[in-house]
Amino acid sequence: GIGSSAAILYYNDTVTYEDGTSEPMNLEILPLPAENGKKPYITQAGVGLCAYKTSSQKAEAAVIFAKWLTEPERNLEFVCQTGYMPVTNGAFDKIDDCRFKTADYEKLYAVLKKVKESSEVLSEQQSPEYYSRVYAFYDYLRNEQKQFILSNTPPEALAEGLWQKLCEK
Repeated sequence: GIGSSAAILYYNDTVTYEDGTSEPMNLEILPLPAENGKKPYITQAGVGLCAYKTSSQKAEAAVIFAKWLTEPERNLEFVCQTGYMPVTNGAFDKIDDCRFKTADYEKLYAVLKKVKESSEVLSEQQSPEYYSRVYAFYDYLRNEQKQFILSNTPPEALAEGLWQKLCEK
Protein backbone atom coordinates (compact mmCIF):
# COMPACT_ATOMS: atom_id res chain seq x y z
CA GLY A 1 0.00 0.00 0.00
CA ILE A 2 0.96 3.62 -0.46
CA GLY A 3 0.35 6.00 2.36
CA SER A 4 1.48 6.93 5.80
CA SER A 5 4.85 5.65 6.91
CA ALA A 6 3.41 5.08 10.39
CA ALA A 7 0.47 3.05 9.02
CA ILE A 8 2.86 0.46 7.61
CA LEU A 9 3.54 -0.76 11.12
CA TYR A 10 -0.12 -1.64 11.69
CA TYR A 11 -0.63 -3.97 8.73
CA ASN A 12 -1.49 -7.55 9.61
CA ASP A 13 1.38 -9.95 9.21
CA THR A 14 -0.89 -12.99 8.91
CA VAL A 15 -3.60 -13.97 6.47
CA THR A 16 -6.66 -15.85 7.72
CA TYR A 17 -8.69 -17.94 5.30
CA GLU A 18 -12.45 -18.60 5.29
CA ASP A 19 -11.92 -22.01 6.92
CA GLY A 20 -10.20 -20.35 9.89
CA THR A 21 -6.68 -21.46 9.05
CA SER A 22 -4.00 -18.83 8.90
CA GLU A 23 -0.41 -18.42 7.89
CA PRO A 24 2.21 -15.71 8.20
CA MET A 25 2.83 -13.28 5.36
CA ASN A 26 6.26 -12.13 4.35
CA LEU A 27 5.66 -8.40 3.97
CA GLU A 28 8.44 -6.11 2.83
CA ILE A 29 8.83 -2.37 3.17
CA LEU A 30 10.23 -0.87 -0.02
CA PRO A 31 10.51 2.60 -1.51
CA LEU A 32 8.23 3.39 -4.43
CA PRO A 33 9.85 2.59 -7.76
CA ALA A 34 11.26 5.47 -9.78
CA GLU A 35 11.96 5.95 -13.44
CA ASN A 36 15.62 5.35 -14.29
CA GLY A 37 17.70 8.47 -13.91
CA LYS A 38 14.88 10.55 -12.43
CA LYS A 39 14.64 11.68 -8.84
CA PRO A 40 11.25 10.75 -7.38
CA TYR A 41 9.10 13.17 -5.42
CA ILE A 42 7.71 12.37 -2.00
CA THR A 43 5.34 14.37 0.15
CA GLN A 44 5.95 15.07 3.78
CA ALA A 45 2.96 15.60 5.97
CA GLY A 46 2.61 14.66 9.56
CA VAL A 47 0.48 14.09 12.57
CA GLY A 48 -0.70 17.67 12.49
CA LEU A 49 -0.50 19.90 15.51
CA CYS A 50 -3.19 22.41 16.29
CA ALA A 51 -4.08 24.78 19.07
CA TYR A 52 -7.30 26.64 19.73
CA LYS A 53 -7.13 30.38 19.28
CA THR A 54 -7.89 31.43 22.83
CA SER A 55 -5.25 33.65 24.38
CA SER A 56 -1.79 34.92 23.53
CA GLN A 57 -0.41 33.02 26.53
CA LYS A 58 -1.84 29.71 25.27
CA ALA A 59 -0.64 30.47 21.74
CA GLU A 60 2.86 31.04 23.07
CA ALA A 61 2.66 27.77 25.04
CA ALA A 62 1.62 25.93 21.86
CA VAL A 63 4.61 27.36 19.98
CA ILE A 64 6.97 26.35 22.79
CA PHE A 65 5.51 22.82 22.76
CA ALA A 66 5.87 22.50 18.97
CA LYS A 67 9.49 23.66 19.15
CA TRP A 68 10.15 21.26 22.02
CA LEU A 69 8.60 18.30 20.16
CA THR A 70 10.58 19.00 16.99
CA GLU A 71 14.01 19.42 18.61
CA PRO A 72 16.22 16.83 16.86
CA GLU A 73 16.79 14.56 19.89
CA ARG A 74 13.15 14.65 21.01
CA ASN A 75 11.88 14.29 17.45
CA LEU A 76 14.10 11.25 17.01
CA GLU A 77 12.74 9.69 20.20
CA PHE A 78 9.16 10.43 19.10
CA VAL A 79 9.49 9.01 15.59
CA CYS A 80 11.34 5.89 16.71
CA GLN A 81 8.36 5.04 18.93
CA THR A 82 5.59 5.96 16.48
CA GLY A 83 6.74 5.16 12.94
CA TYR A 84 6.48 8.74 11.73
CA MET A 85 9.09 10.32 9.49
CA PRO A 86 11.47 12.70 11.27
CA VAL A 87 10.68 16.37 10.64
CA THR A 88 14.22 17.64 11.11
CA ASN A 89 17.43 16.84 9.29
CA GLY A 90 19.11 16.48 12.69
CA ALA A 91 16.72 13.68 13.66
CA PHE A 92 17.17 11.99 10.29
CA ASP A 93 20.95 12.21 10.62
CA LYS A 94 20.80 10.30 13.91
CA ILE A 95 18.26 7.66 12.88
CA ASP A 96 20.94 4.95 12.94
CA ASP A 97 21.42 5.63 16.68
CA CYS A 98 17.81 4.79 17.45
CA ARG A 99 16.79 1.72 19.42
CA PHE A 100 13.77 0.35 17.62
CA LYS A 101 10.89 -1.51 19.27
CA THR A 102 10.84 -4.22 16.60
CA ALA A 103 12.67 -5.37 13.49
CA ASP A 104 9.78 -3.94 11.43
CA TYR A 105 10.54 -0.46 12.77
CA GLU A 106 14.20 -0.94 11.90
CA LYS A 107 13.28 -1.97 8.33
CA LEU A 108 10.91 0.99 8.00
CA TYR A 109 13.54 3.53 8.99
CA ALA A 110 16.19 1.98 6.76
CA VAL A 111 13.79 2.48 3.83
CA LEU A 112 12.78 5.99 4.96
CA LYS A 113 16.43 6.98 5.12
CA LYS A 114 17.01 5.70 1.56
CA VAL A 115 13.89 7.50 0.37
CA LYS A 116 14.97 10.79 1.95
CA GLU A 117 18.46 10.51 0.46
CA SER A 118 17.20 9.71 -3.04
CA SER A 119 14.02 11.79 -3.33
CA GLU A 120 12.88 15.38 -3.57
CA VAL A 121 10.70 16.17 -0.55
CA LEU A 122 7.64 18.34 -1.20
CA SER A 123 5.45 19.82 1.51
CA GLU A 124 1.72 19.47 1.12
CA GLN A 125 -0.02 22.56 -0.16
CA GLN A 126 -1.83 24.76 2.31
CA SER A 127 -4.49 26.10 -0.05
CA PRO A 128 -8.10 25.58 1.11
CA GLU A 129 -9.08 23.49 -1.92
CA TYR A 130 -6.04 21.18 -1.78
CA TYR A 131 -7.65 18.21 -0.04
CA SER A 132 -10.92 18.39 -1.97
CA ARG A 133 -8.90 18.27 -5.21
CA VAL A 134 -6.73 15.40 -3.94
CA TYR A 135 -9.77 13.35 -2.88
CA ALA A 136 -11.51 14.04 -6.20
CA PHE A 137 -8.38 12.87 -8.00
CA TYR A 138 -8.23 9.68 -5.88
CA ASP A 139 -11.89 8.99 -6.70
CA TYR A 140 -11.14 9.50 -10.39
CA LEU A 141 -8.20 7.06 -10.20
CA ARG A 142 -10.30 4.40 -8.47
CA ASN A 143 -13.14 4.77 -10.97
CA GLU A 144 -10.90 4.72 -14.05
CA GLN A 145 -8.25 2.20 -12.97
CA LYS A 146 -9.59 -0.71 -15.04
CA GLN A 147 -9.97 1.52 -18.09
CA PHE A 148 -6.34 2.63 -17.79
CA ILE A 149 -5.24 -1.00 -17.98
CA LEU A 150 -7.54 -1.88 -20.88
CA SER A 151 -6.70 1.21 -22.95
CA ASN A 152 -3.05 0.26 -23.62
CA THR A 153 -2.20 3.96 -23.43
CA PRO A 154 1.58 4.55 -23.47
CA PRO A 155 2.84 5.35 -19.93
CA GLU A 156 4.02 8.84 -20.94
CA ALA A 157 0.61 9.74 -22.36
CA LEU A 158 -1.16 8.27 -19.33
CA ALA A 159 1.09 10.26 -16.98
CA GLU A 160 0.45 13.46 -18.94
CA GLY A 161 -3.31 12.87 -18.91
CA LEU A 162 -3.29 12.21 -15.17
CA TRP A 163 -1.23 15.34 -14.57
CA GLN A 164 -3.77 17.38 -16.55
CA LYS A 165 -6.62 15.83 -14.56
CA LEU A 166 -4.87 16.63 -11.27
CA CYS A 167 -4.32 20.23 -12.35
CA GLU A 168 -7.99 20.79 -13.30
CA LYS A 169 -9.80 23.35 -11.18
